[in-house]
Amino acid sequence: MRYDIVVATAPGRLERRKARTRASIITAASKLFHERGYEETSIQHIAELADTGVGTLYGYFSSKDEILREVLQTERDEALDRYFASIDRTTPYMERACMAVLALAAYLRNNRTILTAAFQVSARNRQIDESQAEWLHAGFRDMVQAGVAAGEFRDLPLDATVRMLVGTIMLAMLGIGNWAGEDEKPELPETLVTLTRAILAR
Repeated sequence: MRYDIVVATAPGRLERRKARTRASIITAASKLFHERGYEETSIQHIAELADTGVGTLYGYFSSKDEILREVLQTERDEALDRYFASIDRTTPYMERACMAVLALAAYLRNNRTILTAAFQVSARNRQIDESQAEWLHAGFRDMVQAGVAAGEFRDLPLDATVRMLVGTIMLAMLGIGNWAGEDEKPELPETLVTLTRAILAR
């Protein structure tokens, strides 16, 4: 009987240990990418901070680029969790839109260093990862479409409106193009909220 218990519970402990190791690697990489920069962070640095071996790390991730993508995925999921925790089915669509803008602005500001690195890696590898943009556009598209259907938003061209909103927020918060230097202003997220209200309000 004791043997049966050990055999039955061992896989669960193993999976939990693997999950902890994977999470430690992602946490360590995120910290180093933010503090040192992507290019200045090595696999060895990540393994040391995660308190694991380089060989073990490669058992979870095939490259530093893959770790970077996983870090961004984790940061994105956490931002989405915070957003969805702040709304419920009774939240007006305008308030949802404004909170979505603030959530995206915070995500971009907090992860600007590693997002820039991800863009550079994609350009260097000539492989543009469109998945990061796809989920964002899909989320805003569903929200704007529902707001129009509910009569809370103006009936605007859906795809163009979403592209303009998301594109403007991204350029502004990353300080790209004619938004250069504006990204450091603490009031910028609220300015983008005001712009969003002006565009969507009936």
